[in-house]
Amino acid sequence: MSLEDEHEVDVEFYHRDGTIYVDTRTSAPEQLLVLLDGLGLERHGGEGEIWHQVPDQMDEVAMKDMADRAAWLLTRHGFQVSIDTGLFGGTAYRAALAASPAHRPAPAPAAPAPSASHPRRTR
Repeated sequence: MSLEDEHEVDVEFYHRDGTIYVDTRTSAPEQLLVLLDGLGLERHGGEGEIWHQVPDQMDEVAMKDMADRAAWLLTRHGFQVSIDTGLFGGTAYRAALAASPAHRPAPAPAAPAPSASHPRRTR
């Protein structure tokens, strides 16, 4: 019996011993496994056990983005997904988010300069 069979979900994202795993039910359909493969997860297994793992080179921000995409995609295909609440949002995630140029807040817009072609009216 897999972890997902115990939790009554189709896919479970969890962290153990420094690795983020994406585990499925023992009898997971190939369609589900292919969806997980397509998200960039590494498939592992043997002798009836199949699991996916987040690649070691994937940073915290990319992991969170991938998990959000996975949850949306999998639930859209009728699968139940559970993501361990402590998986994202910790110190490492916040540091990676702050360092990521794509996630930095945009600078405040500069005040528009007065236009020379439209002089101000005075009364």
